[in-house]
Amino acid sequence: MATLKDVSRRVGLSVTQVSRALNAHDDVSEATKARVRKAAEELGYVPNLSARKLKSGRSGIVSMIVPPRSETVEIELLMETVMGLSAEFSRRGLQFVLHVLSDGEDPAEAHGRMMRGGSIDGVVVTDPLRDDPRIACLEQLGAPFVVHGRDRIDAGYPFVDIDHWAIGRMLAEALLRRGCRRIALVDGPGDRPYSGLRRAGVEAALSAQNLALAETHVLPGPMTEARGRAAAGALAEADGVIAGNMMLAAGLRDGLGATPIAAHDDDLLRHQAGQIGGPLIRTRAPLSDAWTPLCDALAGAIRGKPASQTLLDVSLIED
Repeated sequence: MATLKDVSRRVGLSVTQVSRALNAHDDVSEATKARVRKAAEELGYVPNLSARKLKSGRSGIVSMIVPPRSETVEIELLMETVMGLSAEFSRRGLQFVLHVLSDGEDPAEAHGRMMRGGSIDGVVVTDPLRDDPRIACLEQLGAPFVVHGRDRIDAGYPFVDIDHWAIGRMLAEALLRRGCRRIALVDGPGDRPYSGLRRAGVEAALSAQNLALAETHVLPGPMTEARGRAAAGALAEADGVIAGNMMLAAGLRDGLGATPIAAHDDDLLRHQAGQIGGPLIRTRAPLSDAWTPLCDALAGAIRGKPASQTLLDVSLIED
């Protein structure tokens, strides 16, 4: 089994430099980190977590805790997230584990219990609610964590997010340019911060044209293809529809025919724009762009660095 000394000899650096590169320390250049990670992968180096725990008081393990089953996302989204984060944490010498809650288990309590137990060094929080109790628990404990998204717009903790207000505005403006006036919004659950922000962006674009978003044309709920298909039946009067993601867009397309659809595109492997068909406008922010800043932010939080906050770029594509 390869050791730090083997990696050190391969790259021509000291063992200390190699260790700091694998642990993503700020005083190591990105080029050196990449070179050391590549050598470690080629040699099959696996960090000794027991030795690390004894030396540093850290386990070298980070986690993501998810509910046993969720209607909010499809399994493909979860799998892409787990695979992306696992690969990135591995490059930093950290082991990423997925913890699935039992039926009825309180998520906030589970996060607190795992952090207090000392078996993990930090946690990735996904799909935050407004004023999420998981985040409140972790903040109260002073535990290292990073959020994919935000539970409030003025968050002070580490996060990686996108500008959801701008997404709503851009999609609505694109439909307005195509002559749409009776615009509908089919997005995620109403208790998610991004849903409210996107709606506010849509309303701002419509208001600028002296138009309003009809309450009957706002349909929050699970972001799945099946729900998009079901929602289409309630949108006969809409002449343009905004979909929260490409899964919703695929279902909506089945029921709406040629009605223009504007959707947010996370660039999921199984839900590509070319598979939707019909008139399609989209804001694009690949989900995979979040993996590196999420892992960097959590690694920094574990080392006590100031909160790293990243807003990813979003582009507008009009077919």
